[in-house]
Amino acid sequence: MIQQLFKKLEKEKLMLSSVESLTGGLFAASITSVPGASSIFSGGTVTYSLEAKRKFGVEAKTLEEFGAISKETAVEMAKNCLRNFSSQVAISFTGNAGPSSSEGKAVGLVFITIIIKTNTIEKTYNYRLNLDGDRAMIREQCVNFGIKTIMEKLNLLFPEEEK
Repeated sequence: MIQQLFKKLEKEKLMLSSVESLTGGLFAASITSVPGASSIFSGGTVTYSLEAKRKFGVEAKTLEEFGAISKETAVEMAKNCLRNFSSQVAISFTGNAGPSSSEGKAVGLVFITIIIKTNTIEKTYNYRLNLDGDRAMIREQCVNFGIKTIMEKLNLLFPEEEK
């Protein structure tokens, strides 16, 4: 799936970036494990703590009102990612990988935002997932969901031409 995503991003001349909390850089590591990643990946960052999220541009008010594990935080993370890395596709991950609840939110609760922004398109996709498994499984499911979903959205927005 990563190879397909690479080809699609290259074909459409789009750069991808990521900002991760619960996945701790696993998404960026997956993307950069493929040779030539610099042609489609402009960068990624891990904003694990509240302070890191604030420094990355998430409003203190958002964190206080909705918490780090929220759609609102995921949206702000993705918007800042798009801007900070000058990319056209950004993904953010925030949630609770466990083993215990955080902010009163259940293990496996995850918010993912994908933003695709070009000169002609601006789309924001928000996802709330309730995942099962241990920390490693939850993190892996997030990354797989992100890769698969970015690919699906790019195929919808940039359909292959009929031959």
